[in-house]
Amino acid sequence: MDRSTEFTFGIPWVTSFFHQDWKLDASTEAKAVAGEFVEELDPEAVLLVRRDARLLHEGLPAGQITVLWEGCVEGGEYFFHCGRLTDGAEWMRQVIEVCDAWLARRRDTVTLSEADRYEGRELTGQVRSAIELFDGWLRREMIEALTECVGRCTPDLAFRLLLRALPRRSAALSPHYLYLSKEQYARLASLGQEFRYGEYVVSDVKYLVDA
Repeated sequence: MDRSTEFTFGIPWVTSFFHQDWKLDASTEAKAVAGEFVEELDPEAVLLVRRDARLLHEGLPAGQITVLWEGCVEGGEYFFHCGRLTDGAEWMRQVIEVCDAWLARRRDTVTLSEADRYEGRELTGQVRSAIELFDGWLRREMIEALTECVGRCTPDLAFRLLLRALPRRSAALSPHYLYLSKEQYARLASLGQEFRYGEYVVSDVKYLVDA
């Protein structure tokens, strides 16, 4: 059984909403998310965002959620400095509320497939090893938060957040970019296959491979 999307999903997908010009289209962070949740959107996409947000909110302390979000979003170091949000836990609560409001407008009941519910618990050791590959490149607090996410949330969510964090960290290190070796990318791609991800979830970071 395949997952419902070939692309990045859940909270890592939501981080992509917050590019440098997002404030031109939305007055608050919650409205930026709501604006992407168009009527035609597949309900599974919203359920996956809600699932991830709930896992983070219930599984990790506010400070570590903040670290994860800041490490995965463009300009993340400024995200919580505008005065509208205090920390990652409050932000996840707002994301859940946006999801609930969108889902409440639907008349049908939607559930996630077995593939989309797959958490990869048996891959815990492999995901932790993948995170450790980038100790020294990612900040120590990011490594710690990702590692905690493996056990206290799910290996699946932690791995997808790692995939989102790598290009963000590479951009932040400019002009000394983070590059992946072919062997490192192969390990990430192999894990992506284990998680039954669609074609573009891991390949989004392939451009980082040092040719």
